[in-house]
Amino acid sequence: MRNIILILILITFSCQPNVKTDKNLIEDILILEVPFEKQLEVLESLGYKLNGEVTEDEMLKGLQSFVEYDLRDDIKKSIKENPYEILYYGMGLRKYDEEKKEIIPYTNKCIWYDLEFIDQSSEYITLMKRMGEITEGELSFTDMSLSIDKDNFEWLSFKVNGIKKEWKLEKVNYIADSFFSQFTYLTNELKTKGKYTYFDNGSQQFVIDYATPQEQKEFNQKTGLQREWLTSGKHFSEPKTD
Repeated sequence: MRNIILILILITFSCQPNVKTDKNLIEDILILEVPFEKQLEVLESLGYKLNGEVTEDEMLKGLQSFVEYDLRDDIKKSIKENPYEILYYGMGLRKYDEEKKEIIPYTNKCIWYDLEFIDQSSEYITLMKRMGEITEGELSFTDMSLSIDKDNFEWLSFKVNGIKKEWKLEKVNYIADSFFSQFTYLTNELKTKGKYTYFDNGSQQFVIDYATPQEQKEFNQKTGLQREWLTSGKHFSEPKTD
């Protein structure tokens, strides 16, 4: 009995309830504040571990861009008040290593992105490589190249698991958000065990991940986030047809 009481006390102090007021909501909602260290522990248990070249301090510095300027000095407080949301975004960040002269992802599990980053066509190839990396080998993208047809549309040619494919994008200098929707059709066609997932916090920034149905269920249960399956036509435009 004494052990049970002690556990309840620990839970109370580690996850303090907080009333969140939002003028857009009919009623105030009760949320739990979860310490940064606890969130990191839970995400690590789900497989989100920082790469050896990325320190915890570097990650916290990178997360400052997700909060208001006047809140950046105490980023852990913002993380605590927004359980798993900010920290999950951080798991998809990357940094430039001055010594190695290369870009290193914070983890190899997910991708944080903003469509405005596709300001040059080569970004589609970079993104496709990353979309393969987060599948941990289930999807392998190779031989990627871009071409432009007579109507000024861009085409992305590649191989996935050795199978030749070609996707129609948008006209030159236009962003093809349908690029992400294509991956939904691809996993359905190849009958992969995992599927791509999607999460955002209401902004134009988002996180793309990859999970099996069991992993998706466990992630949402442990974090309380409402991560969805990446769905064509819902999160991004439908792909172009010939």
